[in-house]
Amino acid sequence: GAAGAIAGAMTTPLDVAKTRAMLSPGPLGWNNMPGALAALRAEGGAKALFRGIVPRTAYVGVNCALSFGAFEWSKSVLMQMQG
Repeated sequence: GAAGAIAGAMTTPLDVAKTRAMLSPGPLGWNNMPGALAALRAEGGAKALFRGIVPRTAYVGVNCALSFGAFEWSKSVLMQMQG
């Protein structure tokens, strides 16, 4: 959970740039990810890069915790079935 939340927070700028590129009706003129991040920062400052960090961190953290929990539970059940 916590590791997933930290990873979600750290990769938020990449997700913001990707989402912006996907939702843009036309070409943005971004040739690469560093250029996209620089354009976003120039447009809205560092705050623009971390827009949506709280919901993303919560979503990724909970998702990772549930996935890891389900994996551990499944592993435990299969180990018991094996003997």
